[in-house]
Amino acid sequence: MKRIVGALILLTCCATSVEAADASLDAPVSAAAGSRIQVKWIAAGAAQDFISVDAPDAPASSYGSYAYPSTGNPVTLVVPDAPGAYSIRYHSGGAGYPVLATTPLQVTAVTATLQSSPTVAAGGELSVVWTGPNNTGDFISIDGATADERSYGSYAYAAKGSPLSIHAPDVPGDYAVRYHTATNHVLAAVPVTVTDVTASVSVAGSVAAGADVSVTWSGPGRAGDYISIDAPGAADANYGPYVYPANAHASVVVIRAPDVAGDYEVRYHLAGSNRVIASIPLQVGGVGATLDALAQVPAGSRFDVAWTGPNQTADFISIDALDAPPRTYGAYAYPGKANPVSIRAPDEADDYQLRYHMGQSYAVIGTRAITVVPANATLAAPAQVVAGSIFDVTWTGPDNEGDFITVVEPTAAARQYGASNGYTRRGNPARLEAPATPGDYQLRYLTGQTYTALATAPLAVTPGTTPGHLRVVSDAAQSAGSFGAVEFLLDASGSMLQRIGEQRRIELAKTALIDLASHVLPADTPFALRVFGNREADSCRTDLEIPRGPLDVAAAVARIKSINAMNLAKTPIGASLLKVADDLAGVEGPTVVVLVTDGEETCEGDPRTAIVALRKAGFDVRVNIVGFAIDEVTLKDTFEEWARLGGGGFYDAQNGDQLQRAMRATLLPTYEVLAEDVVIATGAVNGEVVDVLPGTYQVRLRGAQPRDLGSIQIASGAATELHVD
Repeated sequence: MKRIVGALILLTCCATSVEAADASLDAPVSAAAGSRIQVKWIAAGAAQDFISVDAPDAPASSYGSYAYPSTGNPVTLVVPDAPGAYSIRYHSGGAGYPVLATTPLQVTAVTATLQSSPTVAAGGELSVVWTGPNNTGDFISIDGATADERSYGSYAYAAKGSPLSIHAPDVPGDYAVRYHTATNHVLAAVPVTVTDVTASVSVAGSVAAGADVSVTWSGPGRAGDYISIDAPGAADANYGPYVYPANAHASVVVIRAPDVAGDYEVRYHLAGSNRVIASIPLQVGGVGATLDALAQVPAGSRFDVAWTGPNQTADFISIDALDAPPRTYGAYAYPGKANPVSIRAPDEADDYQLRYHMGQSYAVIGTRAITVVPANATLAAPAQVVAGSIFDVTWTGPDNEGDFITVVEPTAAARQYGASNGYTRRGNPARLEAPATPGDYQLRYLTGQTYTALATAPLAVTPGTTPGHLRVVSDAAQSAGSFGAVEFLLDASGSMLQRIGEQRRIELAKTALIDLASHVLPADTPFALRVFGNREADSCRTDLEIPRGPLDVAAAVARIKSINAMNLAKTPIGASLLKVADDLAGVEGPTVVVLVTDGEETCEGDPRTAIVALRKAGFDVRVNIVGFAIDEVTLKDTFEEWARLGGGGFYDAQNGDQLQRAMRATLLPTYEVLAEDVVIATGAVNGEVVDVLPGTYQVRLRGAQPRDLGSIQIASGAATELHVD
């Protein structure tokens, strides 16, 4: 190492360091062209200072590759590609970039060699054997025969090793395989000739618009090559419907013809350049469709449409405004499903048109006029009801899908609905729960499609009797650890994607379930989780996501977090309950099954029968039901009946906090409050208080062996506590 301090010179064999008053450098004395070297430095080190590799006589303001000392010590510099004498210099970041220290660097020449086949087919892979410096960023490419150093074609980095494969150009001709340094300096080159490739395509002479076209082909069949149906004379890069022959694994591919009749070409394109190497004409003929339906249909109703037409993939029939522009449509149905198809009329009465759309382009090939006439409704209910009470509403109306009756404030905006609703599909009269706050309200008959009000009626809500507060407690209440097993059935169907506040229902349910597994259930409790609606859209699938076994909290939490609700998935409650007997086969001791759902059975199952069968299967089982965001009295009553048959309780939760508390309560024993053998309330032992109107009641513990807990007197506004042994 040569080191200069004033007039003192130290010599070594390997590196040089030159020190000025303000800085010093320690670096190799020589390096291969294009390589990277490490340079150590000592200096005060202002943020704008830099170290560079420069021509030895270059002015201070002229510099080559550089690095900032502020990034570390040592810094990395890229050596120039041209061999010769250079200087490594430490520059101040000030005006003119004065040099504070310098040390010489000798750059030695590097070489490379290339070996490859003299020819390669257009678009093929060329194998290249090489030697060279293999510095960072060096690459080997196939370039034009006379291209300058900075112009290159497809390439591969030398770092991938030797030999390496390079994709040949699609256009035949003379080329060169070249070794480039990272700065594009060419170290070696060998010629290569790209030979042309051929292909053939054949089809029937004509085909109907939108129909499948069988194309027999031969050709390179490389990844990315494609066969398309194009406008005649189109540029190679302009193409229509296409398929990849490499994916077909056969000499025949199928392409869907354009929806518009006319003259076309079937063409074989090479990947990358889109160059066409084969073509054949194709005549696409026109198609039509006819539609037949009633001249008039009631608003919001379903009606049948008989049709004729091509019935190609994704074709659809819709009911649209008379002035609907192309690609704009209303309610629709796919003709491939049935003939006739069923379509739902708009809620707004007016003149419309039925249209048959081609699925590929939405081109309309058939129309028919249709008139939607108004739908009417009436409501009859008590003039006034007690706050929080259940009351009946008699109605007339279309009873279309999703129609419902709701209670709102008189000033509520159009299409707004309340917290309690009665769906017309449940029967007549509808049952609703009065608001808890006295005042003037309005009943509305709303359509299920757009929430349009077809009828309204006033409703006065008067103050009711103040309830009492009952809590049943026990020092010996069964804990989660004493169960033979606990299984949860979680609804992850499409409705669980709806939001409560900022969060989707499924996320709130997962949070509550994770809380239960992490903080309530003792470790090693026999635990199982069955989920429905999370795997397939438009499906009644139910899956055992966590088979019964000792609770592994970490594994259970990870699995619960991975569950997602599936849009359009259905709700197979009955089928899921029928699977429980198999899920818990061999379990001994008291067992709890908890169903968490935000809706009704939609897969034609029979949950009631399934619960009865489970209770008769020899299990000491209790079935609890948590209704999440349920907004109708009738469905809550149904869930309460199922829970009673299951020896458990029904828990109503309208938000995330209530859901978490309800799911915790499902692990506690359940009791019911009866008035003359009619259940008027249920609760959990050691759970939250239950509000009950003043009066005398019987209390009964639910379970495999129900037990009467005696009679209690509930006073208005008073808290009553019943102790159980």
